[in-house]
Amino acid sequence: MFTSIAIACLPLLPQTPCGSPGPDLVMGNTPLGVANFASANGIEALSLGYEPCNVGSTNVNYAAGTPNHPVYGSSLYRLKTVDGTLRIEEVGQSWLRHGFFALSQGLRCTCTPTDGTQLGTGCSDSLSAGGGAGTTGWGPRWQVNATTGIFTYPPANPPHSGLDRLLQVHVADLEPTGSAGAARYFAEVQTVAADDASAGNGDNNSSHCEIAVAGSASAWTFAVIGGTNEVERPAIYAWQDADPGVMVSDVSVASDGRFLLASRATDLGGGLWHYEYALHNQSSDRSAQSFYVPVPYFGNVSNVGFHDVDYHSGDGPGNVNFDGTDWSVAMPFGAVVFSTDTFATNPSANAVRWGTTYNFRFDSDIPPFNATVTVGLFEPGTPGDVQIPAVVPFLAPPPPFFSYCWGDGSAGPCPCANAGGGGRGCQNSAGTGGALLFGYGNASLSADSVTFESSGELPTALTIVMQATTMISPVNFGDGLRCVNGTIKRLYVKSASGGVVTVPQAGDPSVSARSAALGDPIPSGGVREYQAYYRDANALFCPLPTGSTFNSTGALEIVWGS
Repeated sequence: MFTSIAIACLPLLPQTPCGSPGPDLVMGNTPLGVANFASANGIEALSLGYEPCNVGSTNVNYAAGTPNHPVYGSSLYRLKTVDGTLRIEEVGQSWLRHGFFALSQGLRCTCTPTDGTQLGTGCSDSLSAGGGAGTTGWGPRWQVNATTGIFTYPPANPPHSGLDRLLQVHVADLEPTGSAGAARYFAEVQTVAADDASAGNGDNNSSHCEIAVAGSASAWTFAVIGGTNEVERPAIYAWQDADPGVMVSDVSVASDGRFLLASRATDLGGGLWHYEYALHNQSSDRSAQSFYVPVPYFGNVSNVGFHDVDYHSGDGPGNVNFDGTDWSVAMPFGAVVFSTDTFATNPSANAVRWGTTYNFRFDSDIPPFNATVTVGLFEPGTPGDVQIPAVVPFLAPPPPFFSYCWGDGSAGPCPCANAGGGGRGCQNSAGTGGALLFGYGNASLSADSVTFESSGELPTALTIVMQATTMISPVNFGDGLRCVNGTIKRLYVKSASGGVVTVPQAGDPSVSARSAALGDPIPSGGVREYQAYYRDANALFCPLPTGSTFNSTGALEIVWGS
């Protein structure tokens, strides 16, 4: 049994104008209505109606009985304040409805009618929420390549009953909306179509709308809240709409699809910050396998958490759901790393696949800074990872130390597209996010206590800390970048311990004394540049002639006092 509530959202200003080049399928009205189903075994379910619209200049194929038609998937998100911080999480997803006959309605543009085998230019179609009463023709997500829009047809059709294939959510993840401080819920609908994808129009295929939730125990109903339709924006933006302090960044993977990352740092007081990340895979077929957040190695990390969304109804190869095992967490020097099994180990591992959003979170005593995180890709290919701008814990060196020459792309591209994290050098073969050069102490010629620490290197890397007299634009330097020149002196040569090098060490001369001994006495007010480079013997990581068998940190500038 289900009940249908047909209350349409009113779209905000459309983002893509009518007549966009090529076929361009967008979700013009999401959702058109909600069908409610009785819960069973701790699972609640709903089905959404929606109006896809072709705002392009070419028809969209819509042929039933063939793979030449769009598919539509839906998700449910919860926006809730937990322990003083606002977070958004995907709490449910559906299987995919297959388009079968295109109506010729005019939701946003002037419609050119067709015979139903194509969605005409300017035309919209309607899929009712009540269509959830029969899910036999729905297909699993795993057979669809969201990058290309190509999918297997007919889709896998394992035995099903009850709430199978519908948009499922755990009853434990529901609470009534509407009161002060209550959670809010958002429905998202995404379409995938091969002709739309081949035209390069796949980034505007998701829309979302707020949903009212009522009920208790095992009886729940959902209804659309009118006037909140966010056309062509994934639901992850609902977090930013509620909290303008949320940063949302996106990256398109070469020859693959698009990721979006929302991040926020919240001051908890007492010198502690909460870091929250929501990684949304909109259309990457290669998916995400790891999530690397740079953290200064001397920082403390606690309260680490992870959240994903369940696959159901046999959504995976062989009609077996993808593995739902939570991601593991490692905290090597200079990072917090979340990961699932590699593709080689388990092709059905719990990767962040298209149309899903996973959360990563922790507390740290290091304040926030805008830099980058590294997302490792699941399926083999090039690149192996991508960097996405985000809020991360980063303690900048105190004055008079000035950090620059970062390998995150802000200074210039790394030699092999091996970008590192904010404040760090270029990525290395150990995947640490690059090495971080940090300086502290008294930069006074009469009381010199300057100390340099390089972290994020290979475990026992031979390291050279150099001093120079001139700052230059970055040039390729092994697997990294060099931004110093002029009179260059090798101050210290040490081997890392656990990927960390500290200089000067016990028995070593101070920085200024070592500089003078090497023939470069530093005058009061003198400016010197510092950078470290270190051994990375993996010649296959960034091979000649572009790279080499060493890498470098970012650089520091010091203005020396008397």
